[in-house]
Amino acid sequence: MMHPHEFSPTGAAAALAGRMQSLVPVLGTDRLLLRAPKIDDFDLFAEIAGSGRAAGIGGPMSRETAWSEFMQITGTWYLRGTGCWTVCYGGRAIGFVQIGFEPGDMEPELGFLFDAAFEGRGFAFEAARAVMTHAHETLGMTTLVSYVARDNARSIALALRLGGARDAAAEDLLPDPDRHDTNVYRYDLTGATA
Repeated sequence: MMHPHEFSPTGAAAALAGRMQSLVPVLGTDRLLLRAPKIDDFDLFAEIAGSGRAAGIGGPMSRETAWSEFMQITGTWYLRGTGCWTVCYGGRAIGFVQIGFEPGDMEPELGFLFDAAFEGRGFAFEAARAVMTHAHETLGMTTLVSYVARDNARSIALALRLGGARDAAAEDLLPDPDRHDTNVYRYDLTGATA
């Protein structure tokens, strides 16, 4: 059930939201469009965050908690100049990729969350590579990390496919209890290991 705060704004507020969204860089690949999240994307985010597939980001979450998370990952654009992109395929939102920096993170994180129906087709890899290129070429970043639950085989495989190398020293810096159940994968964005 949608709550009143989940409805799209109208009038001048909608126009202002649209102008702010237009500031988020649009990234493209052969198959995908990565654009600013819109309020209409929240249903997909809440669906994913409310499932067992969201264990790596503190899920499954209630719809209210998912709203707070969604607001956080979209609001960082305004505060940090990085944030979440909605990944679209054929005009449909299928997932999210972000450069995040949340409480407990030691450095900027490459995060990814996709609709299960679109897994196994290389979409997450393609979207993440586009974000990594943007991070290096536009933002001047030389490294990103992914914090991955040790039992999340799919995300571990993706991190490795993206060129991530496990960083045990970074894992030692994580706060408890994350230190015991999280792998840190580091990506060299300079091309040295890509």
